[in-house]
Amino acid sequence: MPATDPSSIIFTAVSLRWADDTVLFDHLDLAVPPGRTGLVGSNGSGKSSILRLIAGELAPTTGRVAVHGRLGHLPQDLTLDVERTVAEHLGIAPVLAAIERIEAGEVDPRLFDLVGADGWDLEQRATAELARLGLPSDVITRRLGELSGGEVVQLGLAALLLQSPDVLVLDEPTN
Repeated sequence: MPATDPSSIIFTAVSLRWADDTVLFDHLDLAVPPGRTGLVGSNGSGKSSILRLIAGELAPTTGRVAVHGRLGHLPQDLTLDVERTVAEHLGIAPVLAAIERIEAGEVDPRLFDLVGADGWDLEQRATAELARLGLPSDVITRRLGELSGGEVVQLGLAALLLQSPDVLVLDEPTN
């Protein structure tokens, strides 16, 4: 493909072979343009393997996979620490704790550095994103073990959307 190809994802002569020498695909060339693209196939046909190649979780046996832009990947099976809070999972707990300490009167410059210029409304932005995906407003303080399976998937998607990826890979039709 030429360097000017606007595709978000490019597979060049990609082969994937399992340890038992089973070939999933051989010399696959694929260009995924920007925008929404669906990957449809029978169970076991290799859809998740292709997505794992895109996410960098698998390495091709041969060939090259290129992803242009920041990648966000929501795998089929999320593994989460059930003791963590939603805020911890989203990576915003330290900023929220710093804001709480500042609001309580602490003036340590490191707290202000942690919050930064755009962290003051972080809880509102996170809560709005979670609500947009159908999660209740109090979810940010709940432990992951208290969430239903559907809420966990919504949380995973919210975490990705808060990172503003250029390329978003979702490995399940319900995602």
